[in-house]
This record gives sequence, structure tokens and C-alpha cells, in this order.
Amino acid sequence: MGRRLGKNISEKLINKYKIMGLDVSVFKNIKRTENEDDYRFTAFVIDENWKYKIKNLEDGKDYKGDYAEGDVSYAYSTHNRFREALIKIVGRKDLLLENGKIDWVRLEDEKKMPFYELINFADNEGCLDFEISTILYNNFVEWKNEAVKLLADNDYLMQKYLDWLNVFKNGKEANSVVVFS
Repeated sequence: MGRRLGKNISEKLINKYKIMGLDVSVFKNIKRTENEDDYRFTAFVIDENWKYKIKNLEDGKDYKGDYAEGDVSYAYSTHNRFREALIKIVGRKDLLLENGKIDWVRLEDEKKMPFYELINFADNEGCLDFEISTILYNNFVEWKNEAVKLLADNDYLMQKYLDWLNVFKNGKEANSVVVFS
């Protein structure tokens, strides 16, 4: 976590969850800051091909903002199962290998697929700007009924679906960001 997410927030998350995994937060009313004691996160993505996912932010720069309602936190392995569930929700089981894991090579050609921006993103750190959050929010709304059907026997993943919906609902507002840490 360290420098990527502001000191006060990272300590709060570590103490709250006490797990190794993905922690996702939303910040609203974000502004650039030069003050090291004032920042909440550093804008970045870990893959150069994802720079468009933060085009409304300055890569590598520090930001401050208000912590917004809505977060997601779970083990990295759970995030992988969740991404696999999203692929099933949109009816693209052809993008899963025989063992049920994502075929990352084939997924690369599916940029127009619903949830692509979340499925093909880091499971550990980075940022998504409000434009990408809007796309994902719309995906979560559009596919909610199918998610309810597919996840009917998995209350935990259904709750995570709703948590993500809330994250992107808040993250889609201008001057907002979704931060993975």
C-alpha cells in the first residue's frame, strides 16, 4: 500500500479488514495536492495500456479528496472468482478455460464486452476515473437481473455485486475516483 494510498486511509483499511487482498475505495471532490501530509492517493495504473482508464487524472500525481460511501474488500482469490462470475453473467463462458479460470489471452480481444474495464484490471492497485466508473456502473445496472439469476445460490457474491454497483455509482460523479489498493 505505502505511498499509493494516503497514510490515514491505508492504516484505517489495514486495521478494519486485517486481510491480504483487494481494498477498493471511492473519493469525491478530488484535487491535486503537493502536500505529502494531505494526499489520499496517487493516481496511476500498473499497465501502460490502461492509461486511458485515468485520462481525467495526472498519472503519478498525488490527490486529496473526501472519502465516499461504498467500498469493496475481499481476498485476491475472491476477486478472481468474482471476475469469472461476471464473465458468466454476460454469457461469455467461452472466455473461461476448462478449469474455470479466465483465458486472459482471448479476453484481450473483447474490449467491447460488458465489465471488461473491471475484469481486465489489476487485482491489487491502481485507479479508475469517473468516465470508466460510468461505463462500469451502467454495466452493473444493465446486467443486475441476470446477476440475480446466476448468483441466486451465492449470497456472498451477490452482495459483492451490489457493493461494486454502489462503488461505481459514487465513482461516476465528476471529480471522483475509484482507488484499488
